[in-house]
Amino acid sequence: MSLGRIAIFAAGTVVGGVIGYAATRSQTVKKTTKCAIKAGLKAKDWTVAQYGKARDEVTALVKDARKEVQKA
Repeated sequence: MSLGRIAIFAAGTVVGGVIGYAATRSQTVKKTTKCAIKAGLKAKDWTVAQYGKARDEVTALVKDARKEVQKA
């Protein structure tokens, strides 16, 4: 690797870091990030609730099937 490529890579890294830092300091980015996190938490809660319902339904089906097997 030549010295010029290393210098370009280093400069790009510094510029990227500065842009990233500025973006995290922005109130708009903070609000957007907060909204995305809230949406993710809502999706997680919905998924957990759906899983619980499905688990309960499967448990009931297994219980009914066992009763039928015992009768036979």
